[in-house]
Amino acid sequence: MKKFLNYGLALFAAFAVTTFVACSDDDDKVKSYDLTISLNPTDVDASNIGNVKVIINGVDNDTILLNAVQPTTVTLTQGVYQITVSGKVKDEATAYVTGSASVELYQEQTATVNLTKYNQSPLVFKTIYNVGTVMGYVLDCYVEVANNSDEVQYLDGLMLACPLANLKAQNAWQQEYPDFYNEGGALNGIVIAFPGNGTDYPLQPGQAVTVADEAQNHKLSYGTDESKKEAYSKAPDLSNADFEKYFGTGDIDNESVPNMVTVSMRSGSTMKQWAFGVAGRAYMLIKLPEGTTPQQFVADESNFTTYPGTTSSTLYMKIPSKYVLDAVDVYQSTVDPADHYPFFAAKDDATGIPGGAMYSSQPVRRKVSKIENGRVYYKDTNNSADDFYVSEDNTPGWTPTAVD
Repeated sequence: MKKFLNYGLALFAAFAVTTFVACSDDDDKVKSYDLTISLNPTDVDASNIGNVKVIINGVDNDTILLNAVQPTTVTLTQGVYQITVSGKVKDEATAYVTGSASVELYQEQTATVNLTKYNQSPLVFKTIYNVGTVMGYVLDCYVEVANNSDEVQYLDGLMLACPLANLKAQNAWQQEYPDFYNEGGALNGIVIAFPGNGTDYPLQPGQAVTVADEAQNHKLSYGTDESKKEAYSKAPDLSNADFEKYFGTGDIDNESVPNMVTVSMRSGSTMKQWAFGVAGRAYMLIKLPEGTTPQQFVADESNFTTYPGTTSSTLYMKIPSKYVLDAVDVYQSTVDPADHYPFFAAKDDATGIPGGAMYSSQPVRRKVSKIENGRVYYKDTNNSADDFYVSEDNTPGWTPTAVD
């Protein structure tokens, strides 16, 4: 009997140890739980946000791409995670949303990420050469557009425009019609656009393209008059420009350079020059809402108006400021800033930048904020007076080597 009791105690002890070990192993096992990530825009409508990117640190394949603001559920092992979310406001060229949240995941739960709106232009004007070189010759003008972001940007369909004159005396309508000014942004007579169907013309981070009025070597534009050769030697060589405007008959076409698309010509205009304006001008880089092409925008009559306060029947394109990626106000150096009326209240807080004198061969160039591993980042404070300076060198493709 004693022998049987001892055997029974031994079995019980073995069972107890086995049970204890089994429970201990189960407690130590790493568990997984469902985490639902809910996105909450705080100052923009959820339906107006696209290209949403959800990044969860510390996991493989940590990026989730969503077409819209919507909850998404992932299964993760228990632990602490940092979630970062970004997205693009669809109908505003420079508007984005961002937000983050930290999650301690030890049970099934929902994490809410609040999204706030901010503005940043991925594409900016790098150079504007509008003053010309030789008196009366203005076909050597050009602009450079740079990718100031860390992601590939597509030029396809982006529009370039030069709004109307920008002196107070000439633009009293901007003061008399503040709603139009604030909502319409600016009136434009001639508007051109980059060609392409969406992804034909990628621009890598830090790279820039040159858009020429005429893609020619303007140093040779003296023709047969040798007495003008020296004067024209100061003109830029634009024969290797990336794009050029081309208005058709009577305009010189460099067949090796892609033509910009003519979006809108001021009615009745016979101008062959893209209205750079050697006496000063404002410039806009425009990105229409996702899914809207320049052709569709032009087809909508509500996007055009006559000049407010006049009886003229000439139609001008209205560009809402929310479609503007970058705007630079270059006014004539001889103009008193007090007489200068700024175009872009929403995009440019200053009264603009005084450009070089007419036919001085001096462009305005954007300053450099930093250089990292050879990559240049350009200054963009929405204040042209701080972001630009007048350069002595009008060479296209200029590459800065130092921070301003």
